[in-house]
Amino acid sequence: MTDVSHAGVAADEAAIESQYNAALASKAKRLRTLINQQTQNTLTSTTKLDFATQGELVGRVALAAPSQLLDGARDFYIGTASYEGDDFQVWNWTAAIACTFYRKSDDHHELCDEVAGVRVLAHRGGRIVDFEDEAVGDAVVTDLFPKRKLQVPRAPVPRPTTAPVPPEDSSSPQLTGESGSTSASPSAGARLRGAGSAPELVRPTAPVAPGPAIRTPDLLRRQLSAPKSAAMSAVLATLQSDQYEAITRPAAESQVLQGHPGTGKTIIAAHRAAYLLSDDVPKASRPKGHVLILGPTVEYVEHVRSALRKLIGDDQRYEVKALPDLLEDLAELPRSAAPTDTFVWEDVSPELARLIDIAYARARAELNDAGEKPTSSDVYAELLWLLQDPPAEGLEPEWVAYLRELPSSYDELKRRRISSYRGLMAYIGARTSRTPSPGHVIVDEAQDIHPIEWETLGWLGNTGGWTILGDVNQRRTDHTFASWDDVATLFGIEDDEGKAPVQILQRGYRSTSQIIRFANQLLPARERALYSLQQDGETPTVQRAMSPNDLAETTMKAAETLQTRVGAGTVAIVTMSPTSVRGALTRRGWKADVGDPFTWRGEAKTLKLLPPERARGLEFDGVVVVEPADFPENVGRQGTLYTALTRANRLLTVVHHKPLPRGMKAHP
Repeated sequence: MTDVSHAGVAADEAAIESQYNAALASKAKRLRTLINQQTQNTLTSTTKLDFATQGELVGRVALAAPSQLLDGARDFYIGTASYEGDDFQVWNWTAAIACTFYRKSDDHHELCDEVAGVRVLAHRGGRIVDFEDEAVGDAVVTDLFPKRKLQVPRAPVPRPTTAPVPPEDSSSPQLTGESGSTSASPSAGARLRGAGSAPELVRPTAPVAPGPAIRTPDLLRRQLSAPKSAAMSAVLATLQSDQYEAITRPAAESQVLQGHPGTGKTIIAAHRAAYLLSDDVPKASRPKGHVLILGPTVEYVEHVRSALRKLIGDDQRYEVKALPDLLEDLAELPRSAAPTDTFVWEDVSPELARLIDIAYARARAELNDAGEKPTSSDVYAELLWLLQDPPAEGLEPEWVAYLRELPSSYDELKRRRISSYRGLMAYIGARTSRTPSPGHVIVDEAQDIHPIEWETLGWLGNTGGWTILGDVNQRRTDHTFASWDDVATLFGIEDDEGKAPVQILQRGYRSTSQIIRFANQLLPARERALYSLQQDGETPTVQRAMSPNDLAETTMKAAETLQTRVGAGTVAIVTMSPTSVRGALTRRGWKADVGDPFTWRGEAKTLKLLPPERARGLEFDGVVVVEPADFPENVGRQGTLYTALTRANRLLTVVHHKPLPRGMKAHP
């Protein structure tokens, strides 16, 4: 198919999408009018209306023959809202029939065996601009996706500007232009071969790592290499079958997803929440309460909220919250951005939770006659009284010492606002307060959660399952669980052998293979296996500042270079010492956002300046990591530095003056 033909097909699909949106808006208007007429002159409250007024087509499915299930239709669309018209049908991506498009490994829809091919649609700027067709099964169908005759004018659409799709051993591309991507036609394997109305379809790619074949890999590569501002709209169309399978599990089922950075964990978290709340999902598979999504930072919260708004709008049935905020709410403390500092293991030990349980039982027994529930102050007083009246099994010397060091009252504990006491106070708060019971809890970046924080989450009253996502290689402290089995045991979700229900995500989507190889120097050799779909990247750049005083200026020059390279994409500086970089930003005329000291603006450009704990769960087209030697080690690993290096999608620069950490080479 020629470039002109390819652009023409994309324009045809864009015309279908325009009619689809017009039909959704018209339907919503009719339903609102009908309901308003029915409720007019009644004493009832205003009816909540939640009709889709616009949608997005994410793909098209062709069957080998017309189906009676579809009223004789032979093809249909998958989109973000269902619609059935005279010319075409659209099924919501959360409906069971969407399996025909995403192809999970088991529990197929009855039409899955009838599928002859799929078309994956890619958007940019809210419009379909690219696509890729793929054959499914053995059926040979002529004119698989016939052009529809719609009364919709077709505007001329230029061939989309996308990054090239080179062979696996090709040289690195140059990122040029204001769009932040290279202008090139897709490779021959990226679309239908030949031209005309009945072209030969590309067959699915064989697996490059354990797991199912990659769906439309060339289109996926083009979308991944696009600037981050355009990437989110393409995620739904290019979900892979293993991701879709994890997303669509019933709410009552628990799962642990372990994966290196960039393996799609946060994508799964956001889409799983949207799926569980869809009315197209069978009621038995939906949660009985709201969905709670927990992440590490407020930046993560905004990132995921943005994705969820696109998927299901501002729905009151989900809540996205930073874990520190949840803990401080339970502890009745003012919100703060400070991470939890652990000075000793006892601060976060599960044994501390057991001592609080004893204190709670004693406080409740004291108030039993009055029928009152213990307050946080009551429980804390009983905790300190354990020094005078130890439990039957006694107190170990380390616990005697720990309890003696605690403030003398709960009010004094709150006044001190020491973050190492956050877990203790949150656990007491969870025991003494009544919290809304979620129907399913999704926990992302879970490797950094301390044992007493896990214990606290266990008291939230979760009525459904758990979706836990993380990477033990990114652990930032010695005081967290080293195995998911410990978490599974705590929540009672282990399998018959006492193991956590872990699924390993072995494909990298976010970062190029060159960035992954560079960061993987910090991991044990046995844990470096990760296939990156983006093979066309550049080797990370390592720059040495002449002196410590030159470090900030060298950093700013590196960041400005990346901004020029990525164009409309995103750039971040990740450093343990942001103060000196702030000075360099100010000297160059940059200004921090009001209310957001981590976002800086200058000359129509935006830059993120982040300490490593604020970068968790985020991604950027280009990243500058400053002075790796300053990043702390934990459990013999560079988990904090590893996380920082893998925030980069396409371009990574390391700036340093001190020697690089053990194991890190400038050119691995």
